[in-house]
Amino acid sequence: MIRIFWYLIMLAAGVFVLYYFKIWPFKKNVAGIEYLTDKYCGKKDAPRESAICDCIVRSAEMDMKNRFNEKEYAEIQEDRARSAYALQKSIHAIRSDINRCLHEQGQEAAWHQFIDDLSTLDEPLLKKAKTTLDSGASKLKEIWNDHKSEKAGIDERYK
Repeated sequence: MIRIFWYLIMLAAGVFVLYYFKIWPFKKNVAGIEYLTDKYCGKKDAPRESAICDCIVRSAEMDMKNRFNEKEYAEIQEDRARSAYALQKSIHAIRSDINRCLHEQGQEAAWHQFIDDLSTLDEPLLKKAKTTLDSGASKLKEIWNDHKSEKAGIDERYK
């Protein structure tokens, strides 16, 4: 039982280290303005992506830059959790402007695409994490079953 506990602690510590030091699956900040700009603002021939860039990404960026000084903004963009939260708050604060801009460009459906994209940006990461956790869980079950059989063997001797 103690082994299982330590395996879980080591697994959690490993995931924390990957997240904290931005290693492998946590390398990109998918809620950061830089990532969103790269994703949406390079596609001027695609009207929907262009509308997402102009109406949502650039508007959110300007809103955040108006609310935070340069240092604070840079720190927020470096931290995944804080940048996701700041993006959420910014979009909420400027939602009427976003709607008006999308309406003017005739791209109201771009809002739904952006929200759908945001909800699936980390999907490959989540799949990798699920696979890792599933394999870890399988290993833990195997260890548990081994310990149960060892315990049963000892219990047999004391009957």
